[in-house]
Amino acid sequence: MENGLDSYLRFLEGDQSALKTVVELYWDDMLLFTNGYVQNLSDAEDIAQEALIRLSIKRPRLVHENQLKAYLFKICRNLSINHLKKQKRHIDMSQELTENIEDDMQKIEARMELKDSAQALHHAMRKLKLEYREILYLRYFEQLTIPECARIMKCTERQATAVGYQARQALRKILEKEGYSIENI
Repeated sequence: MENGLDSYLRFLEGDQSALKTVVELYWDDMLLFTNGYVQNLSDAEDIAQEALIRLSIKRPRLVHENQLKAYLFKICRNLSINHLKKQKRHIDMSQELTENIEDDMQKIEARMELKDSAQALHHAMRKLKLEYREILYLRYFEQLTIPECARIMKCTERQATAVGYQARQALRKILEKEGYSIENI
């Protein structure tokens, strides 16, 4: 299977169709990550799309697969934060809207073929504060290194390590409260 960096490099060389492969490889992950910030699937789609547009316009020179992934996630994070600043909203969503978001998230999870334990983990992560969700998602779902996570989160490696530890402890408490043993996840 072709990786995203190979497709991106082909795109830089002029193969416009190669960008489609990059989108196919990263779209769902970007959407889940972004939705963790904005809590609105439509806005998350717009932000993920904007991140891909910026990638295609700026065309940064990237050498490693993780650089491409980190670059996309950093753009998504920054755009999400900007979106939230603009919105400055704390609107109570109606029950119907909440159910629609849950349905949409379940469809994405099903498309990603997550196992039951991974779905339980994903749902438990939604209960964590944003900073904790972010580090866990980047570190364990996207398998980025601590230095890459720190760059995306705009903090030091030491801070990223500390937040990661605190996030794992908080997640452990939530999962145990819901009846999952950590060994099952």
